[in-house]
Amino acid sequence: RDSIAGALVPQPHYDYDDLIAVQNIILTAVENSLAVYYTRSTADYKSDGSIVTEADLLMQQSLTSALAECYPAVRMLGEEIPKATQREVLDNAHDFWCLDPVDGTTNFHATMPLFSVSLALISQGEVVLGIVYDPNRREFFGAIRDQGMWINGEAVARPTQPERLGKCIAFVDFKRLDDQLSCKLAQQAPYKSQRNIGTCALEWAWLAAGRANLLVHGSEHIWDYAAGVLLAREAGGCSETFDGEPVFKKSLKPRSVIAASTPALFKQWASSIRDAD
Repeated sequence: RDSIAGALVPQPHYDYDDLIAVQNIILTAVENSLAVYYTRSTADYKSDGSIVTEADLLMQQSLTSALAECYPAVRMLGEEIPKATQREVLDNAHDFWCLDPVDGTTNFHATMPLFSVSLALISQGEVVLGIVYDPNRREFFGAIRDQGMWINGEAVARPTQPERLGKCIAFVDFKRLDDQLSCKLAQQAPYKSQRNIGTCALEWAWLAAGRANLLVHGSEHIWDYAAGVLLAREAGGCSETFDGEPVFKKSLKPRSVIAASTPALFKQWASSIRDAD
C-alpha cells in the first residue's frame, strides 16, 4: 500500500483470474475483428512507413471498450492511438494497458500466419500481467508478476535449454542492428541458427517457452516488449538493453534488447553482443 498525505491507499492486486478474464476478452475481440479481415484487409501507411489495417483499428477499439467495462480505472496505451494521448497516459495513469492489437501487421496483411496480439498491464511502473496471443495456433502465453507463466492455462514446461551459444536458436532482426554488429553476427555467428519472424511479441513468447533460446533487437517499442519481458522473466529468462538497463521503461522511445531463455545463456549472449557492438 502507498501512503498519500498520511493515508494508506490500498493498491490493486492482479491474479490468475484476471489473466483468464483478459484472455477471454482478447479471444472475443479476435473473433470479431482479425478473423473478419484476415485475407482481405486493406492498408494505409503511417508516418514512419509502417502499415495499419482495419483489423489493427478494430482490435484496438474492441479491446479498449471491453477492458474498460471490466477494469474502469485502467487506462489504455495502444499503438494506434495519437502520440499525444500515448504520452498523457504514460505521464498520468496509475495503471494502464499497453496494447499492440496486431503485432506483425505486415505479415497479417500478406496473409502470412505469423502475427500476434500483445497486451500488458502496467501498475505502479511495473509490468504485472502480460499476454501474447497467437491466433493461428490458438496459443495464449500469459504471465503474472512473481506468480509464473502459463500456455493456454497450463504451467509452462520448457524443453531442456542448451548450455552453450553454439547449440542455440537465436531471434535476430538484422534490419535494426548497426552494421558492425550485423556483420559479426552474420559472418561469425555464435549461435547454431537464426530466425526473424516479423512479430516481436511472438518472438518473446517463443523465447519464454524455450522454443528459441536467444533474442537481439536494436529498436523495440513499449508495446513490442512489455508483455514479452514479463513472460521471459517468469519463465526463468533474462533481458537487458545493450547498455545493461532493464528493457522495460515507461517511455515511447524505442529500446534495444538482449534476451536469453536462461541466466547462463544470457551471460554468454550479452558478452558476445557487447563485444561486437
